[in-house]
Amino acid sequence: AAAFLHKLNACWYDAASTLIAFCRPSQAPVEEVSNFEHTLIRLVSVLSSMCLDGLQHGSDGSAHAFSFEVLGASELDDETQAAISQAEHKVEAVFQLIQQLVVDAMQTEVLSLPPPILTRSFQELGAGLMTYHEAKKLACVPFPRAYTILTDTILVSQAFYVPWMMALYTRGIVGAWFYTFFGVFMLWFVNFVASALDNPFRKTARTLDASMAQKELNCHL
Repeated sequence: AAAFLHKLNACWYDAASTLIAFCRPSQAPVEEVSNFEHTLIRLVSVLSSMCLDGLQHGSDGSAHAFSFEVLGASELDDETQAAISQAEHKVEAVFQLIQQLVVDAMQTEVLSLPPPILTRSFQELGAGLMTYHEAKKLACVPFPRAYTILTDTILVSQAFYVPWMMALYTRGIVGAWFYTFFGVFMLWFVNFVASALDNPFRKTARTLDASMAQKELNCHL
């Protein structure tokens, strides 16, 4: 899960950094180049936020508000904001908006490099989306229901029978209580930890800090 999180950030930053560098030889008006760069940075930040939200909640990032810090989302034009807010699959919608932005920049010669070179940016964007969908396997696929029921049955049975067994094989009330509590508590504790790690991106798992990853990407952007 940690590897997926860092790989996502690397892919988004690499794609944005590459496209910004490709603007350097542009002969287009400075205002058009600046508008492209600022829009790109904001959309990449929005895309990262939507991906992290989708992983954290095990959904497609369909929340109406941003759960993570985003760079200048309110500064995007009204049409773009409406397209994002109304999209059913927001990650894919923002991803498509970035690709359309790049294609439009090629037509206006903001990006004037040969197409074979520009394909690198599309490859990095595609690698980022692929990484997101691979990470969703950890976030969206739960433990099998039969496995969960069987585990709970074993734990309840163990909690019921252990006190009787300890009463037979230990001397004194204190010893029976101690061994019973220790044996039952440790197994239930391990089970609760495993349940919390069912989705390692969730806040309750307390294993990964997705908000810090978003802030780090924003700082790099």
